Amino acid sequence: MISMKILFVCTGNTCRSPMAEGLARLYFPEGYELFSAGIQALDGDPVSPYAGEILQEKGIDARRYRAVRLQKDTLATADLILTMTKAQKKVLFGIYPEYQDKIMQLGEWAGLDKEISDPWLGSLETYRFCAEEIEEMIKAGVRRYRGNS
Repeated sequence: MISMKILFVCTGNTCRSPMAEGLARLYFPEGYELFSAGIQALDGDPVSPYAGEILQEKGIDARRYRAVRLQKDTLATADLILTMTKAQKKVLFGIYPEYQDKIMQLGEWAGLDKEISDPWLGSLETYRFCAEEIEEMIKAGVRRYRGNS
């Protein structure tokens, strides 16, 4: 039974949000539905090669993953919407004010004052750093909401 639906949002849904979705699966218990979308995503784009490589290193197969453009109905079905940056949160607040109560920036949700920079066009190391920051925030958030902080 699904207890909570968590949506990870970035710009293109090929780097940060799919990495967050994949990495979150390592830390959230069963019963959570984890998915991702992009504010400006092109439906059907594959995950970026470096993001896919990093997910593969963690045992997550992203070869079949395809980008999804964020739609209002996607926001409506989510219980929690986590953006990678404050700017993305602000954009969603502006376009979808009716969902403000469930939109948070990932760092804010984790209790950390950090944003996830876009690794697009960066090196493998840039993507690796991005993934490490995402993973740190997910672990902190899971601990925080389980009452173990």
